[in-house]
Amino acid sequence: MNKRVVVVRPHVSNYPDPVGLGKGERLSLGESDPDFPGWIRVMDTEGRSGWAPEEILERIGANQARVLEDYDATELDVFPGDQLTVRRELAGWLWVCNDKGELGWVPAAATESVSS
Repeated sequence: MNKRVVVVRPHVSNYPDPVGLGKGERLSLGESDPDFPGWIRVMDTEGRSGWAPEEILERIGANQARVLEDYDATELDVFPGDQLTVRRELAGWLWVCNDKGELGWVPAAATESVSS
């Protein structure tokens, strides 16, 4: 993807200890995110929980899933004027790289495309 966006609204993460998931890992599923359809609360076998995009999960039971690819739930703190490179978009969120080389998720609604 690698398009550029600029932050127009600040976003500060509420999750200082983000969950990381490995391909093939089994998870328990919780509630869906009412504010961001396509995201669901997950819990790994060690009891760590966080939000994950449903697109990377394969349901294997009523409240169980298997992870289809490695996933990192890190969110970036961003502020108006920050420029970001988009690596991926899932369910209203962007996986981005900032100018310091840091990677993480930000809400797409907090950004606008940069003209080339």
